[in-house]
Amino acid sequence: MDLLCLSLNHSVTPLAVREAVAVSPQDTPAFLHELKKRTGADEVLVVSTCNRTELYLWLPAVATSDAFVEMLAMLELRGFTASCIPPNYVFVRNGVAIRHLLRVAAGLESQILGESQILGQVKEAGNIAREAGTDGRVLHRLWERALRAGKRVRTETTLGAGALSVSYAALELARRIFGTLDGRHVLIVGTGDVGLLAIQNLDGSRLGQLTLLNRTFERAQELAQQYGGTARDFGELMDAIAAADVIISSTGAQEPIVSLTDMREIRSRRGGGMRPLLITDVAMPRDFDPGCGALDGVFLKNLDDLRDVVEQNAEGRKRALPVADSIIEEECESFLHWQHNLGVEPTIRGFRERAEQIRVAELEELRGTIDDESFAAIDQLTRRLLNRILHHPSENLRRHRGLRDSEVKQLVHELFTGDVPHPKAENPTNEETS
Repeated sequence: MDLLCLSLNHSVTPLAVREAVAVSPQDTPAFLHELKKRTGADEVLVVSTCNRTELYLWLPAVATSDAFVEMLAMLELRGFTASCIPPNYVFVRNGVAIRHLLRVAAGLESQILGESQILGQVKEAGNIAREAGTDGRVLHRLWERALRAGKRVRTETTLGAGALSVSYAALELARRIFGTLDGRHVLIVGTGDVGLLAIQNLDGSRLGQLTLLNRTFERAQELAQQYGGTARDFGELMDAIAAADVIISSTGAQEPIVSLTDMREIRSRRGGGMRPLLITDVAMPRDFDPGCGALDGVFLKNLDDLRDVVEQNAEGRKRALPVADSIIEEECESFLHWQHNLGVEPTIRGFRERAEQIRVAELEELRGTIDDESFAAIDQLTRRLLNRILHHPSENLRRHRGLRDSEVKQLVHELFTGDVPHPKAENPTNEETS
């Protein structure tokens, strides 16, 4: 069996491509079932966030090549193009794939090193796969191990210290452009995880006004009351944009909520380019037509534009990487040990059953030739003897790291449990051969 991971992420994949292949939570169940059907995988998991879309498959090793082709084909249907040099995707297997998911959950592969949102997103991905019925024993165990690794890195290192999120980086960018947010009108469009973190990071700031928009008005109203802002109906989006200085947008819309035509009208209402407007669009897919940024006075930033802010703020956290890496290795080793045991248990069970069959057959030869008390004593003796003889081989098979290699594991399985022809069966005449 093989564990495969195909990753399109911010390190190698352009924003436009990530946007095209992003799978919304609503679409994920259908995508999972189609992926499972087309690849023939036993188990499937998809992690899709603003900075990555990753497909995880657990399937027979002989199907790996075909599965890889099908994964690419499914993504190409969503607008992905794989024919480029260097490739705009990462494809890894087995131990590397295991380690990758653990690192993703811990925030070690995030654009913002150590950011905490990804842990919740990985958790949600596993829950969706479980509800869709596409995960199984292996991927569910790996998912649990990834969550454990992420939590340990957050609590046992300083990697997660301070405000670490896309929202925080967006606000830092706004402060660099305006110098300060004091007296500014900030508009938050979408009050999901990203929007909520932006609101929390603004708490205590001396804003001129904080406006919240969400498709569910009650949600915006609740947060507005809690954080001292104003809630507006989503139908008032254009009016809210026209009044704002800074916008952070992160809805789950599958199409832009503001077109270039819309923005031209808004800009006209704002007096042309006299009042600068900073928009940080951190939605995936994007909320604002990219062409909006070409208008005078409109500064449109996206996820990739936050890279400089992120890199400057990451230096202090990099000192925590050695400890974080050691945690990942511990958790990876623990999962590999479990996976190894899962693979060798059939072999251990097989040779123990075969030995027991031999013991019982030989014991039956004595039945009727000795009294019942002696028969029972010999039964107990041979049972204890067999268990003691097989104990060390069983434990060694469970601990032996070399058996993680599938070919070695198959060889051991055949040696212990396979039917080996008797020499006379190969040479019926029992003649010596030269």
